[in-house]
Amino acid sequence: MKSNIPVAITIALLSSLAFAATLPAPAVCIPGTETIISTKAFDGKDLIESRCQMVETYLTSRNTAVEASKKLKARNRNLCGAPCTTYCNSGNGGPNPNDCSSLASSVQNNGGLNLAAGWTYYYNWGSCQAYIVNTSSESQYECMDQGSFGGVVNYLAWNCQGNSNGGPYLGGSCHWYDNTGIGWIQVQTS
Repeated sequence: MKSNIPVAITIALLSSLAFAATLPAPAVCIPGTETIISTKAFDGKDLIESRCQMVETYLTSRNTAVEASKKLKARNRNLCGAPCTTYCNSGNGGPNPNDCSSLASSVQNNGGLNLAAGWTYYYNWGSCQAYIVNTSSESQYECMDQGSFGGVVNYLAWNCQGNSNGGPYLGGSCHWYDNTGIGWIQVQTS
């Protein structure tokens, strides 16, 4: 009598790989660089924290703003509580603001996050995807509390619900120091 255990293990492994390959990644990611950092169950859904390396087109703006960033270098290393300018994307819908609030609450007590230069860190929970983009040429630090990342995610989710048909991104973004050469936080439908 043959055992079906090896077959069951193979199916489970392939299923988990298929799930990882279908995770929605932001458009800024170089295909194949997505890495799942952690997953945890929160209110019956999986909170997935991932990261990826950014495509060159998103880094071009930083190359043209090198002189300006040298003047702001010391100030921009720590983005905790840094001012950001909100941009809402056109479209109708967007993520469920309650999902985004749950996402923000689940990460807000995790201290902070070191953002490697040229990388994006993103979180998926329910209908909400929130990500942090570092387009600068140096590492940055962002706090995850309501005064920084958590608060921005909540604000964008509740205030950037589109009202007209638009592109694939529904939600909004907040650009640090109103400068995409530094980076931004984006909230959209996962």
